[in-house]
Amino acid sequence: MHFAASVLRWGFLAAGSLTLVTFLATAVRLHRKGARFGELVEVMERGWFSAGTVFFAVLSGLAGSWAAGQTIGTPATLPESVLALFPMALVAAYAFARFAAPDDSPPLRAGVAFLAAAPLICGAVMAGW
Repeated sequence: MHFAASVLRWGFLAAGSLTLVTFLATAVRLHRKGARFGELVEVMERGWFSAGTVFFAVLSGLAGSWAAGQTIGTPATLPESVLALFPMALVAAYAFARFAAPDDSPPLRAGVAFLAAAPLICGAVMAGW
């Protein structure tokens, strides 16, 4: 199971980094076209990821990580868990923004799937469950 957790960590690190770099490229392109800071924040919140969704996904992942750590008897520290789960939370928030909200009204089941259930399970696997 350690191999699966390692693959998940590196996969989410790569996907999270790619998401950030792609967003930054989009922000630079929009800024060159004359978009102001407020417009860039709105683009980020609607089409990429919002701080609230990332935070909620991190909390869900921490719950899974904590539960797995308590079950196996070796809980991870909070800073270690957050560093491992933050890229996963970026990917989950991006997936929620892109796939769950085509008409600006995301259904509750999509929010639960992308921001609660998936991070909870991934957090548990990353903790070595």
